[in-house]
Amino acid sequence: MLTTKKKKANMVREKMSQIPEEWDDLSILLKPIHTKGDYDKVIHVLDMLVGRTDLTKDQKDFVESLCILVEAYENEHEPIKEINDPIETLKFLLEANNMNRSDLGNLLGNRSLGSVIMNHKRGLSKNHIRILSERFSVSPNLFL
Repeated sequence: MLTTKKKKANMVREKMSQIPEEWDDLSILLKPIHTKGDYDKVIHVLDMLVGRTDLTKDQKDFVESLCILVEAYENEHEPIKEINDPIETLKFLLEANNMNRSDLGNLLGNRSLGSVIMNHKRGLSKNHIRILSERFSVSPNLFL
């Protein structure tokens, strides 16, 4: 017996396989995103469509339109905060790369150095900044 989640997933797959091909039919599906629930539904639809190679031009335009709606919702409800502190930037990059303070220290050449830097007891040297910008593929200016 299928679980409720699997039933819903199967229904969504079936609906997505029947996505209209013409803009006139697709455009009636477009509407502003007002709630987190609306947002989650649109993200789910995008997950099903993005990366598919069999979409018509109108379907691709539909995906692009959904992306614009998602971006507008995210900008209003989940704005990206600017990080002005180099250590906070580093903290974010470490978390995003599943790294800890020891990993940072090893990257910089001394295991204990990671904790010292993250505790604001020592600043980043030019060499540290070079290593970090290369490792995370970011501008050195993020650490200045």
